[in-house]
Amino acid sequence: MDHVQFSFGPNNAYFVKCDSMRAWYGLNLPYKVSPPITRNRSDKNTLPEPLRHVLQDPNHAEYCKFPYDVAMAMEPGVYSMWWLAKNDIEYYEPDHLGPHYAKLAAFIAAGKTSRTVFGPQRSYFSSSSTGLSWQNLPASLETDITNRLKLGRPHTVALGVGGTWVTLYDDSQLSWILSEQYPGLQVFLDNAEERNKRNSIVYVALSPYVAGQYFVVFGNGTAQWNLPREMHADVETVVKAMRPLAQAAGARSPDGMLQATLNFQLAAHTNQVMNNFWFHNR
Repeated sequence: MDHVQFSFGPNNAYFVKCDSMRAWYGLNLPYKVSPPITRNRSDKNTLPEPLRHVLQDPNHAEYCKFPYDVAMAMEPGVYSMWWLAKNDIEYYEPDHLGPHYAKLAAFIAAGKTSRTVFGPQRSYFSSSSTGLSWQNLPASLETDITNRLKLGRPHTVALGVGGTWVTLYDDSQLSWILSEQYPGLQVFLDNAEERNKRNSIVYVALSPYVAGQYFVVFGNGTAQWNLPREMHADVETVVKAMRPLAQAAGARSPDGMLQATLNFQLAAHTNQVMNNFWFHNR
């Protein structure tokens, strides 16, 4: 479900999208649910100014018509973005990543990313149709990903506080270490029967700032979250755009899933042979 994304930012800034509906908030910025609600709040500005203009200003030459991938790092002013502009040209934004994310900038320049997430200690994970890029992941998460690459690729990685994480794979397998930091989410991860009733978990985001805060989406088009109360009405507006999946990620036809895995493995092998460093943590 690449059309769903929730990015936690510094000081309660956030970006959330589902299909053409999206919302963002950066404190002291005109807050917007697009379309069609506009609101204002006041406090310290934390949403990066260039990002705000691209998202909000229709007169901007590269005004965002559709955001493919928007992610904010824990450092103020640092973010990555791939989007379709109003002129129907696709753009990517590696220039606001800074020196600590040079590998991610190179990966973004090599192809459109579908989902990027940042975490503590300048960690990140990013995926595109042809590869993966990451750095400073918890050792247990990196081991989980590398051990499973021959079976399938992760389509969602969530990075939380204290080395916690959740990973969702193309074959609907889930892996996680939450260390009792996100009890509201743990309930769904531990209860396979409840997940099956909701057609599996298809997306999850963890707050890397506050233990217990999360956002999770199910294949039946529903979502659950534990977020600051001031976000609830706005997130509910975006969630209304969600539609049930015809099949959950793990319920795809065997032939289709096998072909997707083979395509990814071929791309991974090609990039490794070419020594494209963004396929490696080091």
